[in-house]
Amino acid sequence: MTIANSTPMLRQYLELKQQHPGTLLFFRLGDFYELFFEDAVIGSREMQITLTARHKERGDPVPMCGVPHHSAANYIARLVRRGFRVAICEQTEDASKTKKLVRREVVRIVTPGTPIDPQLLEARESVFLAAVCSAGETIGAAFLDISTGEFRSTQEFGPNAWERIRADLESYAPRELLFPASLAPLIKTGLSGKVQTATLPLRIEANSDLASKGEQSQAGNGSSEGSSNDQLLDATLTPLDDWLWQEDECATLLRNQFGVHSLEGYGLKGKHEAVRAAGACLRYARDTQRAAAAHVTDLVYFEPQDHLVLDGITVRNLELVESLGGTAGRSLLDVIDETVTGMGARLLRSWMLRPSVRRGEIEARLSAVEDLSASHMLRDKLRALLKEVSDLERLNGRINLGSAT
Repeated sequence: MTIANSTPMLRQYLELKQQHPGTLLFFRLGDFYELFFEDAVIGSREMQITLTARHKERGDPVPMCGVPHHSAANYIARLVRRGFRVAICEQTEDASKTKKLVRREVVRIVTPGTPIDPQLLEARESVFLAAVCSAGETIGAAFLDISTGEFRSTQEFGPNAWERIRADLESYAPRELLFPASLAPLIKTGLSGKVQTATLPLRIEANSDLASKGEQSQAGNGSSEGSSNDQLLDATLTPLDDWLWQEDECATLLRNQFGVHSLEGYGLKGKHEAVRAAGACLRYARDTQRAAAAHVTDLVYFEPQDHLVLDGITVRNLELVESLGGTAGRSLLDVIDETVTGMGARLLRSWMLRPSVRRGEIEARLSAVEDLSASHMLRDKLRALLKEVSDLERLNGRINLGSAT
């Protein structure tokens, strides 16, 4: 069925679908979110719900499936965990006040790297969206946790730059990685074979090998198997058009976000690739959330010498955050983590994965530990008070993104 010979409602659906390629479109109809055509086939399989059809009497049935709006969050979480991106389309006017087709708009796009719903977040773990870009032997990277506003960037130069950036990627373990479409061969061979998405909001060139593989994967099982590099980075790979990585526009976006005239105060003077990566990362987060992300108020530039670099193999062998024995064993983090808030748990985890090498910072932490360990009563009172504290970082994020309830 084409747009020309479809019903007004399906015409509206197809127009919105064309505007958001590479996503599964959850189309609000009354108390349900409906999926049509190929999205319905994929959705019914991945969500394990019944596939039906509309307009069977016309001899041109339209595949469809749907889920109740009150339970949609769990279904969306299942799809996103499988690597799909979900565009949520809502009715934006009251049906009782119009005799025409109700206006609908995509209000948010949920991707593996930009989750804000509790169903997609682990309280004690950060979820990062990452971006990488390069010019010559200079490579920049940025990491953004949109749920809390934590935002970091770095840049490496030289023949070993890619290896050092890859170590950072392994350390931060992003769920989604953005990169310019022209870097597809490097990403394909250097990081992971798990490719699942087309670009958002624009398509890249049809002859992009990476994009074609991503579209095939989304139409298939939601994952891409068989790559020898899968173990290096378990992230959904999302190529973006090269023009979205222009340094001037990225720098302007960052200055406007932070309300400053210059990025020098953030340590970004002369860090052109770090600026590009950070700008592209922030733009993608804002575009998917359809919000300004006002809680992202700072950008930390870091160098390799700021912390001890632990590659993925070292982290696994030392059993820092995951036991080699699986669920039967206990990692070092399991043994020492006595935190009572999600904020504290995430901070402790980051300290363990990226240990500080700054003497003053280390001594300050040890002094704090000494003070609290010396007073059992003070420690117990503090723990009791902290247990009553909500996850303020993520609550602030949800408020600023308009998703708090």
